[in-house]
Amino acid sequence: MAEIIAGVAMSHSPMIMTNEAGAGEKGRRFIQTAAEMKKWLKNVGADVIVLVSDDHFNSYFYDHMPSFTIGIGECEGWGDWQLPKYKIPVQQELAKHILHTSLEKNVDFAFTLKMKVDHGHTQGVYFLNPDLGIPVVPIAVNTSAPPLPTMDRCFQLGEVIRGAIESWDSDKKVAIVASGGLSHWVPIPKIESEKPEDQFLINVLKNGRQEIDQLDEYLKLRETNVTRIKSGPVNEQIDREFLRLVTEKDYSGLRSWSAAFIEEHLGNGGQEIRNWLVLLGVLQGFEADVACYEPIPEWVTGMAIVQFSQPVNQKSSKSSEYEVSI
Repeated sequence: MAEIIAGVAMSHSPMIMTNEAGAGEKGRRFIQTAAEMKKWLKNVGADVIVLVSDDHFNSYFYDHMPSFTIGIGECEGWGDWQLPKYKIPVQQELAKHILHTSLEKNVDFAFTLKMKVDHGHTQGVYFLNPDLGIPVVPIAVNTSAPPLPTMDRCFQLGEVIRGAIESWDSDKKVAIVASGGLSHWVPIPKIESEKPEDQFLINVLKNGRQEIDQLDEYLKLRETNVTRIKSGPVNEQIDREFLRLVTEKDYSGLRSWSAAFIEEHLGNGGQEIRNWLVLLGVLQGFEADVACYEPIPEWVTGMAIVQFSQPVNQKSSKSSEYEVSI
């Protein structure tokens, strides 16, 4: 059977690509830690990465908004925010096994044979698997378009994924990566807004990319709305509390966080911690260590990386030999 060997949860921010230098030493520490995680995943022998992230109104809109989507065929990056248009290799056998196992467990993934992902997924690839040497199972969680799946449901999904991986008839070693969060506020209008200045974007959010007559204008407006923010609010206190709950394995506390609580304290962008809850459901028996946390207003986000290692009594001699010391 397949073995789950490691995990990495990390923040993403498009501002890394457009304003890397602006974050100074804090940004350099984050990027260096990401490089260490890349090396660690290679050294522990990860054969597959299950990559959990979200879409930012690039592939999914209010004309069709699934809570959970899994890619079981081709996967390509949109190339947003100066990231490559990766042709991401998909481990289709595992992806299909997760899909079928989930259906048997009454979890109804949306699925696609032709998945397109934006910086939520591709920034994880950029930092951890840029040569595409490790095939991926891409999973997208709706963290942008309320109503959102509950934190508890995301954790439950992770539990189902864990069972699916462990029942996969393969000797491959699987790592779990979650990309998103922590606290940040994104300049996207609420769908119910009646402000005249919001109506162009709201029309797009309702009707989808295929209905956009002025796609370049839409994409440029979104980029401008973000890049004009030279410094964004970050709630360091709640970020550190979230990380404490993760490392202390207080899963019941995290599972009870409501969408309203998250929006108030971590912002609408902070809803991306749902991706972490999926990972926690998979790796709830693993040891979590905060490898890096930096509140970076210049990237408009609380930036964290957490390393998840097998408990000592489960580690193989090979994995313990290569563990990164943080």
